[in-house]
Amino acid sequence: MRVLMVVAALVLGSMGATKAETVDYLDLPLVNGNGEERGGVHPDLPYDRAALEQALKSNRDKGISPVRFKALLWQYWIVRAADEAGVRLADWDPQGSADSNRSTIFGVYDFYAKLYLTHPESLRWMGFANIGAPAFAAGMLDFGTVPELRWFSSMLMSMQKHIFMDLGAMHAAYLHGGVQAVEELRDAGIIDPGTTAAWADPAQAVLEFSSREQNLVIPDQFDRMRSRLLPPGEVVTYAITVAGPMPVPGGRTPARYRPLFGGPLPAFNYADREDRWDFLSNDTVPAYERLPADSVRKIVTRPFADRVAEYRATARLLDLLSPFGGRDVP
Repeated sequence: MRVLMVVAALVLGSMGATKAETVDYLDLPLVNGNGEERGGVHPDLPYDRAALEQALKSNRDKGISPVRFKALLWQYWIVRAADEAGVRLADWDPQGSADSNRSTIFGVYDFYAKLYLTHPESLRWMGFANIGAPAFAAGMLDFGTVPELRWFSSMLMSMQKHIFMDLGAMHAAYLHGGVQAVEELRDAGIIDPGTTAAWADPAQAVLEFSSREQNLVIPDQFDRMRSRLLPPGEVVTYAITVAGPMPVPGGRTPARYRPLFGGPLPAFNYADREDRWDFLSNDTVPAYERLPADSVRKIVTRPFADRVAEYRATARLLDLLSPFGGRDVP
């Protein structure tokens, strides 16, 4: 009998330990780390801010390494950012139609505008992200209207969510926890040391944050778009490059930045990460950096829906049919 009691105690103790691990949300894999599915980074994590804070406090008080509660920590800051953007993370599903996601798409970019307008001298990357967003959002909506292209619409929406989960969450951490909160993201393995260092002076980090977005966050998703077989992703992504306008005043379109044989077509595909970064780092980002603050504010304060409407395919039909589809913005 005594042996049975000891065995029972060991089994119950083991069950209790497992339950405690679950409550503390330790060692959870990032099953939705690229944002392509509904909800947050792991289905077992709550969306309630208070529950997330309680679990984080418990793990910190126990001295547990942030690496073990990486998913929990990331989920917390994503939820903070989503709440402030008026977006329900639990319902955010890039696999849904663009039309059903319209309020989320617009809400995210309105959130970027709000952060820039509230902190124009420091959170300058948010202004850049908002200015470039209308063309991106228009692509989501336009592709969503064509059944054969809806997969591409979902991929663009996934990229938007992935960027928000990464850079949006980082900005929320910085605003509410300062550099110390950003360093905890680094210690958990969510961001790299170089990105962490950039937060010492975020006003000067537009290029650094843009590099992270383009070279670490979404390049694999662009690669998958380009490698799609039916319809051919190579054709679709090159068409995006040809048709892509330049929302940043003073910046050039891909065709004018690097023309093919001096003609009206671009000599590269925007889905290629090296060519994309060459274009953005040497033309688009510098054009934004040259803009006076009042010019940025004037653009960002315009209703986002109005700016998206100007980039829809129906509004740009003549522009797209012209020899140099995608005019530069003066």
